[in-house]
Amino acid sequence: MPALFGPSPVPDRSVIPFAEVISISFETSRAAAGRLLPRFFQAADPPIVTVTRIDYCDVDYLGGRGYREIVVSVSALHGDDGRVSGFSPVMWVTEPGALISGREFMGFAKLPAAMDAIDRDEDGCRFQAFEYDAPLIEGRVSDLRPLSDEALARVNQSARDVRTFGWKLIPGEGSEPDVDHPMENAMRWHYARAWSGSGDIRFHRPDFRDAPLSARVVDALADIPVITRRRAFVAEGRAEIDRTATRRLHG
Repeated sequence: MPALFGPSPVPDRSVIPFAEVISISFETSRAAAGRLLPRFFQAADPPIVTVTRIDYCDVDYLGGRGYREIVVSVSALHGDDGRVSGFSPVMWVTEPGALISGREFMGFAKLPAAMDAIDRDEDGCRFQAFEYDAPLIEGRVSDLRPLSDEALARVNQSARDVRTFGWKLIPGEGSEPDVDHPMENAMRWHYARAWSGSGDIRFHRPDFRDAPLSARVVDALADIPVITRRRAFVAEGRAEIDRTATRRLHG
């Protein structure tokens, strides 16, 4: 949209030549994971919540500009397919173009946020996101250790085809929605360098007046119990968003 002015400027595939990734994960309870999933999906075993901060550079449909993103995902299963993928109950992005294309086509629940550049020090890195001046999320990774060539090769093998679930929901006039179905999306990654470390994530609790779009979201995320923390992942590399692989799943 707006459809009257011709097709979308977003291409079938976007190749991002350089991106920075910080991924912090923890195991939670099945009940807590289930609260973050719509009816189309079931929590995987073990149920893992992952918060990923990504900085994309030189994005084609943004005229060569970049954008920053935070993705919250829950490990999930769909139907009889035994492959575990991540469903994203919420994402935050810094650019309206990335927000609109992800919502309208891919079924990603994207909200706007302000994010500073990733802050790096000698052995770690940190990031934050804000709505207006209210802090929403803060992530920190310390004790970074580079992955060996063999470990990096294994990571790149699995990163060649990353499947992510979405949910396309458009409310209708009454109680029945106009659109309500699950989605599947695909990305491909190749990391040039990667590290592992100790990660910690914090969801703040701003009130509605300070963060009217995100307050109830981060408040719910702050209630998700952390059972076991997993090793954090930090990387640099290239990414491809393949929109030709986006498809509607059965409900």
